[in-house]
Amino acid sequence: MKKMIFGVSLQFISDFDVCTFCNLILYLCCLKKESSRNSIMKKIIYSVALAASGLGMVSCNEKLNIAAPYKDITVVYGMLDIADTAHYIRIQKAYMDENQSAIDMAKVADSNFYRALEVTMKEINAAGTVRSIISLSKVDLAKEGFRKDSGVFFNTPNYAYKFKYPLSADNRYRIVIRNTNTGNVDSAETDIINNTGSYNVFGLTEWIFSGSLVSFSQIQSDAGKLRQSEYSAHVPANSGDAELLVRFNWIDSNTATGTSVRRSADYTGFGYKSSMSTPLPTTFGLVSTNKDIFDFLKSAIGPAGPNQYRYMDSLDMILYAAGVEYRRFKDLNGFKGGLTADEIKPLYTNIKGKDVMGLLSTRAFAARYQIGFGPETKDSLSNGSITKELNIRFK
Repeated sequence: MKKMIFGVSLQFISDFDVCTFCNLILYLCCLKKESSRNSIMKKIIYSVALAASGLGMVSCNEKLNIAAPYKDITVVYGMLDIADTAHYIRIQKAYMDENQSAIDMAKVADSNFYRALEVTMKEINAAGTVRSIISLSKVDLAKEGFRKDSGVFFNTPNYAYKFKYPLSADNRYRIVIRNTNTGNVDSAETDIINNTGSYNVFGLTEWIFSGSLVSFSQIQSDAGKLRQSEYSAHVPANSGDAELLVRFNWIDSNTATGTSVRRSADYTGFGYKSSMSTPLPTTFGLVSTNKDIFDFLKSAIGPAGPNQYRYMDSLDMILYAAGVEYRRFKDLNGFKGGLTADEIKPLYTNIKGKDVMGLLSTRAFAARYQIGFGPETKDSLSNGSITKELNIRFK
């Protein structure tokens, strides 16, 4: 039985944490299953921890034949965020084994990490001159304070390569990975998205007015069409993708037991108002139907139990921007469709080298916190047909 396996973690841009290596990513896919007594179940599990994007050489790896002889395939994912003081790059291996179960291999950390890698990051200025060379150290993310969820895959140790260095949006950064056992050298390059500037440079126009309140009270217009909430977004010029996260904050209170628990739920249903080119224009619209927002809250919060009230005080809005390579990666790998029996479709990668795939990326975010609700929105959340059973209250 032949299996190919990577190690795993998936999230969206907004869910990304440089230490959990986040979320968009090489999709999971399964090849066909043959159901006869002597059948072979050919399963491919992609595990990646990715995040947002950067610029680099564009390429697609060749199709991978599941019946090919054993070989290591290096998988690299990293997100560079100018706001972080510590940066983490995930480097793992994929391989084939004719004798072991993929599920068994998923439980063994040694099957997913290299023992002998030299990893450096080069800082390169606009003239192409290398300004600094930073060595990355191998660390266990659990000891860094980022524990991996338990499940089918191993959760300890959970290695990554770390460096602490102040990034600059004026420079580019090139990772160089050398396998000291094989001599193979892999590399990738990214620019950096800047997170500085006013809200009309990076943020939402609506944030500029300090007293502005969120309003999404009406579900339908008089003509019966679904009403939309729209925001005018501004991102740095080298952004390839963007996402708006709206975090609803409330206190779950039970008057019978006297318990109060602070909770939150993240809504990421805003999409582009129109089709977007790559790189993004610096200003564009993000829209969501109000009904989608109410439906999300109904699902995320759930009906209130006896003596249970949800005191909703505010929401936070976070605008994430990712680089051009991230957008290309998502567009190419996000398609759905069937696969032929013994191969998988080409996967986008900006990592250069032999038997390597993945993405080196950049992202940044701008945010405004503790935004209040308009009076009509409060009334709709408390008494509207979709969310009335949630027992939402406002102090």
